[in-house]
Amino acid sequence: MKKTIILAAALAFLCTALSAEDSKTMKDVRDYLPEEGDFAISVSANPFINFVGNIFNNTADQTIGSFGGSPYNTGGLHQPSVSIAGKYMVTDNLGIRVNLGWIHDGNTTNQYVPDDAELLANPLSGKKLIDSYRTVESGGSFSVAAEYRVGKRRVQGVFSAGLIYAFSYDRARFSYGNAVTEVNQNPSTAFGNASVNPLPDGFSYMRYLSRFSNEPTHYAGAILSAGIEWFVAPKISIGGEINISAIYNWTQATYYTAEGYNTVSNAVETWTELESPSSHGFSFGTNNIGQNISVTFYF
Repeated sequence: MKKTIILAAALAFLCTALSAEDSKTMKDVRDYLPEEGDFAISVSANPFINFVGNIFNNTADQTIGSFGGSPYNTGGLHQPSVSIAGKYMVTDNLGIRVNLGWIHDGNTTNQYVPDDAELLANPLSGKKLIDSYRTVESGGSFSVAAEYRVGKRRVQGVFSAGLIYAFSYDRARFSYGNAVTEVNQNPSTAFGNASVNPLPDGFSYMRYLSRFSNEPTHYAGAILSAGIEWFVAPKISIGGEINISAIYNWTQATYYTAEGYNTVSNAVETWTELESPSSHGFSFGTNNIGQNISVTFYF
């Protein structure tokens, strides 16, 4: 809601700027506007606007945060928080723009556990081993669109239509200090104990080696947008846009890999088990691709 209010206020401000256009000659105005053959790079202004907004509404988080806008909002799943947006002007009024985003976050948590073998040999032993839990969040998005601008003054209307593909997934990997053995079938473990109920036949204990925490999800669709671009200096503009999208999404089947001691075969076994099937869906509504409010440099 806050972003919507900020965007609406920004667009209203840009519309006001149109009525306040100065008396420069058309030649002077053309020096401000993009021309055939120009390239452009867009930088999101959202982090700075959020920063200012948080100061005025006394929000505790008054950090600027990531430098860039969300290329595509997929309802809370991990998508890039920073994107690179570029543009090429085919004519003075027609441009092709591309937006590329990527995220890859990895975090490892280590925790001590007792060394079971040493503890068995010496109950007073304080030797410890390390269990590790690593999460990886990855996502990417790519979009290409054609845009058409209307107007010959420093404030112009910009309309675009394009296609987008995006994906996201979260995955966890585990490593353990104590091994599963015939003697130690239920070793000390800091995390990763499998929550499977009932356990497979022959197993009284199992633990994860890897697991998806969110389904790998893919998105593909079309987006229409409309906005305003205000050229505040030659070849430099501040712009805002609102878009609407039709997106088809589908998920891959998820699985986990686990290990445990099988009392039937009398062996340590590792196996992969399907956890959830694939699914799909369709959504139509307002979403965010690229920058809602941005600064663009033409050259």
